[in-house]
Amino acid sequence: MNTRKTVETAYGTIDADMLAMLQQSFATSELLSAVNTIETGEGRQRWLRSNLLRLYAMTSHLIDGAPKTVTGKEPIWQLAEEIADELDAYSAEISHITKLVDQLGRLRPNDE
Repeated sequence: MNTRKTVETAYGTIDADMLAMLQQSFATSELLSAVNTIETGEGRQRWLRSNLLRLYAMTSHLIDGAPKTVTGKEPIWQLAEEIADELDAYSAEISHITKLVDQLGRLRPNDE
């Protein structure tokens, strides 16, 4: 039997206890700072920036009590999972590129 409490929000059904915890400890300003580190680009960058801004607006509403400024096409947790999946895929690609570049960095002669 599931004993977890849920609450209906403008952004879907969410875990009530987790919401209460995040309302005490989550700094939505850090999410906005993360958005601002992503340059407006094309493709993946544009998608990521746009969706992080949507997630920030949803989070600000739920956690900080800010006015609702976006309509949730999906539950907040689903958007967060989609963003996390995209970041994981990007991280794996960057890790591979880093390994390739690091190998070429080993070309440095020992006397440098």
